[in-house]
Amino acid sequence: MASFKALLVASVATVGSSAFDGEWTKLQDGAWSGREGLMAVSAGDTIYMSGGRDSAGVGFDSDVWASENGTEWQLLANDQFGDRAYHSMLEMDGCLYIMAGQTFSTFYNDVWKSCDEGSTWTAATEDAAWPERAGQAAIVTSDGEMIVAGGCYNDESGTRSFRSDVWASTDGVNWELRTAEAEWAARSGPRLVEFKGKLYIVAGEIGFTPSTQLVDIWSSDDGGRTWSLVVETPEFTARSGHGVVVTPDGSTMLVVAGWPQLHDLWSSTDGVTFKQESNEVWGCSGIISSVSQVGCGKYDFWSLIHQGKLVTMGGSGAFSTFGKLYGDSWAMDLE
Repeated sequence: MASFKALLVASVATVGSSAFDGEWTKLQDGAWSGREGLMAVSAGDTIYMSGGRDSAGVGFDSDVWASENGTEWQLLANDQFGDRAYHSMLEMDGCLYIMAGQTFSTFYNDVWKSCDEGSTWTAATEDAAWPERAGQAAIVTSDGEMIVAGGCYNDESGTRSFRSDVWASTDGVNWELRTAEAEWAARSGPRLVEFKGKLYIVAGEIGFTPSTQLVDIWSSDDGGRTWSLVVETPEFTARSGHGVVVTPDGSTMLVVAGWPQLHDLWSSTDGVTFKQESNEVWGCSGIISSVSQVGCGKYDFWSLIHQGKLVTMGGSGAFSTFGKLYGDSWAMDLE
């Protein structure tokens, strides 16, 4: 496992120019409150964003926002479902879905649905077949299934614990257990993408220290039922709350920043070997620091592909779980 010193050394590596080392443009800053653990999805011409943890980490949101360009945002809904962060937000068959997540006192296993572009939300189920969780990975596959994997929860003693189960649904109501215990270690904060015909789960955490960050990558070619180790220690450092996206042409997986204050970007055409493309995401070249207000890297932001751009929203700039939060949106052209 990477030490904090190793993280710091990796963060200051010199990187040459590349196809994914383009200029980052700040689209806005302050359209919505600074927050981490927000979730978003690109659907058609619109980015939809929801929830998160704000007020220096002590508050939670239940708002839904929309933007066509990442710059101008419109509030669509508020207080139609419980406040939450580290949830999932997906789009399938013209409807938006919000599921799971947490506050300090509650972990959810509900699913909420909007089929009017985010304005009105109703409960698809307030008690899904999968148990409560936050920080899970989720995706809609090309086969038309929602997949939910992993996450964290508080056990009966109040201890933060972790899951490694995988569930699938075609409607958000009826869920099939694909595996109760995947081959990868239970974790929170991983990212899940579909890449070249397989599902990939990337990195994550089992705590908030350098030694509890994870870096391994696993894949599944049967919808999450079984998983194979792709690479135990890829070229990038252990992390969570990072971004993982697939380029519009499907050729490349990109890994972006993450805990604690990383600002690097890595690419892979096979999910095995990764090349560092940049160490100045968001125009940031600052240090990683245990002082929450120092540094310009981020984690617990959300990243997605929208109109040929890699877009990120929000995030935390604190080494701890409380401190500096971002309310900005950034984009880099991929075309």
